Amino acid sequence: MASPSIADVSSDCPVLIVGAGPTGLTAALELARRDVPVRIIERRDGPSPLSRAVGIMPWAMDILDQSGAGDQIRAKSQPVHRVEVWNGTKVAANIKLDVDPDPNQRLLCLPQNETEAILAQILAKHGVTVQYETTLETLSEHSKDHVAAMINGTLSRHAFVLGADGVRSRVRDYLGETLEGYDLPTQWSIADIDAHDWTEPGVFRVYLKDDGNAAFVIPIGPTRYRIVASEPGALAAMPVPIKVDHIHREGDFTIGIKQANSYGRGRVWIAGDAAHVHSPVGGRGMNLGVQDADEWAERLMTGRLDAGDDEGYSAARHKRGREIVEFTEKSRQGVMVENSLAKRLSLRALGVFGGILPINRMIVRRMLRT
Repeated sequence: MASPSIADVSSDCPVLIVGAGPTGLTAALELARRDVPVRIIERRDGPSPLSRAVGIMPWAMDILDQSGAGDQIRAKSQPVHRVEVWNGTKVAANIKLDVDPDPNQRLLCLPQNETEAILAQILAKHGVTVQYETTLETLSEHSKDHVAAMINGTLSRHAFVLGADGVRSRVRDYLGETLEGYDLPTQWSIADIDAHDWTEPGVFRVYLKDDGNAAFVIPIGPTRYRIVASEPGALAAMPVPIKVDHIHREGDFTIGIKQANSYGRGRVWIAGDAAHVHSPVGGRGMNLGVQDADEWAERLMTGRLDAGDDEGYSAARHKRGREIVEFTEKSRQGVMVENSLAKRLSLRALGVFGGILPINRMIVRRMLRT
């Protein structure tokens, strides 16, 4: 049975995208640049001021390049040149990240709100602006002919709806799907800070503590850093002193390891955090949502959203989502190991092999291409 198409229905606007984070903005931009009329709504009262996700992988940059956002994002981003792995208060290993001769094979860091601002600016050039303070209230399908959406008390019709509306997705609720999985039993924490005297720009530090906890210091600007810790109180969890000049944001959070069984059907679909959540270790979350959005838009344009149970959007993205959930969870478990002989030997091996250029390149290729 062929997938429904945009031409199947007379609608107020062919495509409705719910949620204006990186996933929703990418989907809107990928359609708008192909001259597909799209409406994007967001229940917030304006752009988010929060940095949220910060890491941008090369495979996500490939998508952002095609949308026209790549150059601006590179210009604003902080490239990560090196990863330092510390065992307590001593450096155990150094991994150079800028070893690939291709300058596009780099890990970039940029606060999510700045990424969103760039995407929204380019989207506006295509004649589409985010409609803030606009809430999806209900969805209903009529004889598979169109989707009716109640938005701020007004009914509108659409050929397709994409829910990029996060972990509390109303679009996912309409589909009858839930995020299946579990929450980690311990609280994690975050702090976004300015620290002018911390270290040279572009160094990502991983602190492995004897009790099995870990702290990550991620450069997101020349003097701005994101600290993430596997225990409450990110700043207090640092095993070495850090002079903080300004705190942008700090707090504790719970990590969910979850995924929806289905990413949609017919005319209603989900992407990004509406479809999957996982550990921030590895920095894949926003990137996976951007990739979801790109594939959804491409399949919509080519009529392949429902291309069979094993070949459609849901199956393809569920497989990729499961791959990333498993990768990030293994990465999290790998760093949260109590002090032992095996841990010390592993770090010693990483320190030795990380200094051998061909092996360094293999490690970086695995980090940046998964």
